[in-house]
Amino acid sequence: MNPLDIFGKIIAISHSNLEIASRINAILNIIAQDMSLDEAIVYTLDADKRLTCRFKNDNSALFHLLNEYRSHIGEGIVGSVAQKRVAQSFTFRDIPPRLGCLFYPDLDGSIQKYKVFSFLPMSDDSYLYGVLFICSSGKERLNNSDKAFLSMVAREIGGILRSNQLIISSKKRISELATLSELGKILSSNAIPQDILNNIAFITAKALNASFVTIRLAHSFLKLDSQRFTYGDIESESEEEVKKLEEEVKKLGKTLSLRDLATEGYKNTMTTSLYTAPLTSRGHFLGTVTLGGSQTVSGPTVEENGRYLIETIANYISNGLENTLLTTKLKDVVKELNNAQKRLLEQETFRNLGEMTANIAHEIKNPLVIIGGFTKRLAKKVRLDHTENRYIEIILKEVARLESILNEVLNYVKESPMVVKECKIIEFIDELIYLFTSDRAWEKIEIIREYDNGISLVPCDDQQIKQVLINILMNAHDAIDGSGKITIQTGRKTINERPFATISISDTGGGIDPAIIDNIFNPFFTTKEGGTGLGLAISNKIVLNHGGHIQINNLMGKGATFIVYLPIKNNIIREELI
Repeated sequence: MNPLDIFGKIIAISHSNLEIASRINAILNIIAQDMSLDEAIVYTLDADKRLTCRFKNDNSALFHLLNEYRSHIGEGIVGSVAQKRVAQSFTFRDIPPRLGCLFYPDLDGSIQKYKVFSFLPMSDDSYLYGVLFICSSGKERLNNSDKAFLSMVAREIGGILRSNQLIISSKKRISELATLSELGKILSSNAIPQDILNNIAFITAKALNASFVTIRLAHSFLKLDSQRFTYGDIESESEEEVKKLEEEVKKLGKTLSLRDLATEGYKNTMTTSLYTAPLTSRGHFLGTVTLGGSQTVSGPTVEENGRYLIETIANYISNGLENTLLTTKLKDVVKELNNAQKRLLEQETFRNLGEMTANIAHEIKNPLVIIGGFTKRLAKKVRLDHTENRYIEIILKEVARLESILNEVLNYVKESPMVVKECKIIEFIDELIYLFTSDRAWEKIEIIREYDNGISLVPCDDQQIKQVLINILMNAHDAIDGSGKITIQTGRKTINERPFATISISDTGGGIDPAIIDNIFNPFFTTKEGGTGLGLAISNKIVLNHGGHIQINNLMGKGATFIVYLPIKNNIIREELI
């Protein structure tokens, strides 16, 4: 075919609406077929000033080898042609021993069959876009007309790349403005921090067409369950690379990709392209944002605009993110202060009520003691028939019951001083289990122990905590009606950066009626016949006085679990802003 006709086909393809890879690959197929070429490959110059083997003709045998390596400007034949912007042609006898950063030994068995090689810069007066590499096993040499034709093709492919860069640049601006607008709305909203961070990850992933975006906070600004917020799925092969990038970005304070960490001879076998940018504000390192996108033979899908947009987004959200987090933290502090003030008022009210209740209890207790005492004396001195004796027994029994209730009321309202010392909770749990299992009423109960031996000493008043556990164990015994399983577990959990020792007691008693579960810690609330309703109320008060709390996990039809949280010493050194 006439070279002009061939070039006309190339021009038609160049100005078509096909995707860039389809256009360039089609042009490479045309010249490979019409010029009897085995290889027609395009290296593109990327934003980091390195050359990547990205487009090829369909029958290329070298592409899969060359694609694994990237050349610096001035490195090897490809890098030299890119640097000087002058075409170079060789035969097999005189070609230098390096294609880009790839040595001949890597091409053994693949390159010896080719007779002629040519490397042409794809550039215009201002820009270099890459290098066109061709080779043939059928041609002995390239004549001047061949070289002129290939030079025109290289220039045309350079024009395609230039147009694509302009289109990408326009899309960048549009995407940037739209993304920043959405991020601004999120950062200025009243949403909770978790939702703000999750939405930032979602918006960023959509804007960059990324497979995933993950934000990792460097410091615990807030009482969050997690310091990482991710949209999308991070593949297992990428997890370690993400962590490595995050650590390097924290150390260097600038945006990095996996390619930036590459050493000489780096071979890219990853299926995901990764970029990580720092989040900083007023000299403080807040964390990192990382995006990952699929990587194909034509390059990573986020490569063209990934670094630029991730840096723009990171810079935009850094100040807004810190302000949002600090504002939310301030709200939490104000809320906590209000709650503390409310608790102080409640405690004052309860203290006054407790004093009044104690006085009343004492006033009632004295007549009861008198009634009980005189009743016993009358029973001894007066001869009574069977019915009257029964009345006496009832009076004495009820007086004893009222005295027991008054004693529990006094125990609840009085402020017992705590004798806090370092306690081995596992040891006194075993003591309680031994005491209970010595009783026949516990013969049909299976007690399962699951201890965390990593918990050694817990600061508490052991006598008071024993009272708490006794009350809960007795309730578990009653719930399973003396037959079933009780599981006791110890563990450790961190809540809002505070470490707690946990004591969990589970039963198989069918659970607590959801209609009453909110009332079980209320004084005098009971479902037991003859119960006072003060056992759990006293237990809850003791645990609260220790700075802990009791949690209930209730499964209707299966059983209930009471978890006692007791604070332990915090040996974790919190990382501060530097």
